[in-house]
Amino acid sequence: MADNTGMDPEPGAPAAGAPEAPGGFAPPPLYLERLNRLRTAVALGTPDRVPVVPNGPAWPARALGVKMSEQATNPAVTAPTIIKAYMSLGEIDGIQSPAYHVSSLSIQWLSRVKVPGRELPEDEMWQVDEAELMTADDYDAILAEGFGPWVERYYAERLPGAKEAFDAFLTTVPGVLADCREKGIVPFTPALATIPYEYFCGGRSMKEFLLDLFRRPDKVQAAMDAALPVLIDNMRGVIRGTGLIGLWIGGWRSASEFIAPRLWERFVLPYFKAMVEAAVDEGAVVVLHFDANWDRDLERLKEFPRGRCVLSLDGKTDIFKAKRILGDHMCIMGDVPPRMLSLGTPDEVRDYCRRLIREIGPSGFILSSGCDVPIDAKYENVKAMVEAVQ
Repeated sequence: MADNTGMDPEPGAPAAGAPEAPGGFAPPPLYLERLNRLRTAVALGTPDRVPVVPNGPAWPARALGVKMSEQATNPAVTAPTIIKAYMSLGEIDGIQSPAYHVSSLSIQWLSRVKVPGRELPEDEMWQVDEAELMTADDYDAILAEGFGPWVERYYAERLPGAKEAFDAFLTTVPGVLADCREKGIVPFTPALATIPYEYFCGGRSMKEFLLDLFRRPDKVQAAMDAALPVLIDNMRGVIRGTGLIGLWIGGWRSASEFIAPRLWERFVLPYFKAMVEAAVDEGAVVVLHFDANWDRDLERLKEFPRGRCVLSLDGKTDIFKAKRILGDHMCIMGDVPPRMLSLGTPDEVRDYCRRLIREIGPSGFILSSGCDVPIDAKYENVKAMVEAVQ
């Protein structure tokens, strides 16, 4: 497939179609075609058709009759289920996260998780069990010990078993990425990073953390500044070690709908900019997986590198406003609403997807679900989303 971007690669950007896996693996032609389609969209070009890249680990299990207890905790079951379910829908270009383990929620949000088959019935959806596990004194501990040693101690003492489970899961990821490539599927964003705000908000609980921004702002910022270089170094290591194409840099509670703009300017934006710039420096595509409403923050996203990021929206941000503001600066991905996939009809899904393709695309657009395909999505609705790009 010809490269229709009409743009020269940015310095440090991997060449379109280059092998993505370490060790000299030569991907099949179908993989390279789909990879180039995605790279063209990311670079704000017009591919031969809009790429479609679904996301979500729970729906595949429900679609294929796999127990949630297995899907949440057994990597030997989880990845094959995700890949099989999404490939069954038709001509997908990739899967955002083909590997998953529920411990990743504990690692990223410093929180307990209720797991099906343990705290929940074996076929229920897993749930973050938010509590104030991190105390105000932990800001001082981070400054005294350094974020790296502190967070390792935090995992061991307050989330026993989570780090061990996550580390074991990580050993399975390279095999999953290789399996996707061999099947012609692009594992688009198999890794996740986020800013200190999200870690601390999860560990402290949302209420206490937002109060911290008023009660002890300097202490919070100092702890964030201590955490950021560690998180960036970890992210760089993942990018280099896996040869990944892209990764999520996620924002869930850091949209300014939750906090005053002056606080967002201080505690959120500078940290996102630092992480995005580091990931781009490593040659990765950055997918800004931004849940919640980011309407009043869209203009500021022009400060991120042009043609190197993807704004992935969940339906709460006005995707049409995002196109008006960022259409010549950043690829947009999304945003078929979960409610439509669960409660709508195939015709409603197709109509909405075609509107997205017409008004957001065809240049600089990737079709996907708004955040995850929900666990109770109708199979025929998810299939209609995939078929809408044809």
